[in-house]
Amino acid sequence: MLPIIIIVVSLIILLVAAYVDIKTLEVPDWLNYAGVAAGFGIHAIYSAQQANWWPMASSAIGFAIGFAIACLMFYTGQWGGGDAKLLMAMGALIGFEMDKFSFGANFLINLVFIGGAWGIVWSVMLAVRNREKFWKTFKAIRHQKSYARLRLVSVISAAIFVVASFIIAEYGFGLVFLAAAVYLLCYLVIFIKSVELSSMYKWVTPDKLTEGDWLVNAVKVGKIHIVPAKLGLEKEQLKQIQTLYKQKKLDKVFVKYGVPFTPAFLITFVVCLLMGNMVLFFIV
Repeated sequence: MLPIIIIVVSLIILLVAAYVDIKTLEVPDWLNYAGVAAGFGIHAIYSAQQANWWPMASSAIGFAIGFAIACLMFYTGQWGGGDAKLLMAMGALIGFEMDKFSFGANFLINLVFIGGAWGIVWSVMLAVRNREKFWKTFKAIRHQKSYARLRLVSVISAAIFVVASFIIAEYGFGLVFLAAAVYLLCYLVIFIKSVELSSMYKWVTPDKLTEGDWLVNAVKVGKIHIVPAKLGLEKEQLKQIQTLYKQKKLDKVFVKYGVPFTPAFLITFVVCLLMGNMVLFFIV
């Protein structure tokens, strides 16, 4: 179990991050940097008290692991910069232990499952909030050629598994379950795309933009041409767009917003405190 000071500091940072992320769809850098500093600082104090280099090294290794995973998620477009930096901060706070059942390992494993579940829950809330627009989008998308083919493939695959469940009776339940999973996965893909198109794209005034926001369309005013970047708005691009807005040459821009992911960090941390590794908890 983590020392009480690390638990308290981590919970405070995660609570603030989750609240701000839900309200503003961004995590302030100062909070993430404070988490990194607190992690290094607390472990440095432990190293000094114990006359042992390991606590400080543990924090540095935890930060490095968080950095590596954060870079992977950020540069593949899965997370924003705030989420990535928060994982680094958690790595510095939690540290590293040479044990596959350590708190850090449990945190990463649980985050995979809880993060996926949180994404679905948030998408459902968006669909309900924008239900009329969502339903129109959902009905339109499911009849598009690519998604119609996907539905056909899922139906055929599910039917094959169902037939196989009668032929191979000893694996009947598993094959029926697999058939249902394949069919539902198809509709989950359509559902997520429908939520994205109906609820995550918005016209906003440039004064509300922040670095890292994702432009959907290029901004072209006169000789200025700003192309959407895969990793979000760069500082110089943001400055150009806001200058155009102040000069009244640009009214609004079309932006895509993602899922505020930091609440998943908070839930994961609490689950780790109460249950440890949730996979082992339910299996054992």
